[in-house]
Amino acid sequence: MELGKIQKLKVASKDKNKIYLADEENNKVLLNKDEGKDLKVGDIVDAFVYNGHEDFEATLKTPYAEVGDLKKLKVVDKARVGYFVDNGTDKDVFLPYKEAYGRLEVGREYLLYLYHDKSDRLAFTMNIKDKLKTNENFKVNDIVKGVIYSIGRPGAFVAIENEYDGMIPKEELKGVYRIGDEVEARVQRILQTGFVTLTLREKAYKQIDADADEILELLEENNGVLELGDKSDPELIKDITGLSKKAYKRAIGHLYKKKLINLYSTKIELKNGRK
Repeated sequence: MELGKIQKLKVASKDKNKIYLADEENNKVLLNKDEGKDLKVGDIVDAFVYNGHEDFEATLKTPYAEVGDLKKLKVVDKARVGYFVDNGTDKDVFLPYKEAYGRLEVGREYLLYLYHDKSDRLAFTMNIKDKLKTNENFKVNDIVKGVIYSIGRPGAFVAIENEYDGMIPKEELKGVYRIGDEVEARVQRILQTGFVTLTLREKAYKQIDADADEILELLEENNGVLELGDKSDPELIKDITGLSKKAYKRAIGHLYKKKLINLYSTKIELKNGRK
């Protein structure tokens, strides 16, 4: 009998209070007492086996995740030593603090892997890096979707399509991102190892109009003047606009060609009539 798996079991016995299911080796498990009223002895059912209060139990409900599955699921409660996650059955599954990244929010969804712990109990973990594949499916400039499963000094690590490992480098992150966020990104590079780096930005020729529009908004919010020119410090440009210096210079050059701004070494300003 496989813990954490849906399997075919036979109704071995039934009375007013209890229904027992059995596998081919005649290992028996108690069916959830609120299920199986219409079953007869000898019936074959698809049942999910999980940890009950004292021993294994079974349910006819379909869980969101079986052992070995990687799914985005909701944290529904918090306890002294961990969290509890809704897995689609009557019994929530434990996520220990040591298997979680940071402080999680009850009510939010996170990408989780279902496994057996050392005590042969079902548990979830957020430590999924070794469960993800290296790239065998994407090419540079493909648009992909994924879930942020960890954030560290290099950037935000993303489970692409919940299957492949990738990362958005720190310098590519614009705005506030949290573990559990879903993102749509472009494949920027594929390393020889198959590891994928992603960018949230469009290709330069598509992104330039969006960047220029953001700079125009910043200018209008600051009385038509932005104390950033092509000689300004890259970190200062990044802090104020969220753009790299290269992207900033490309955007202000675009605005200059359209005769919307005046350029100076340490600032830019809107032309008359635009303030």
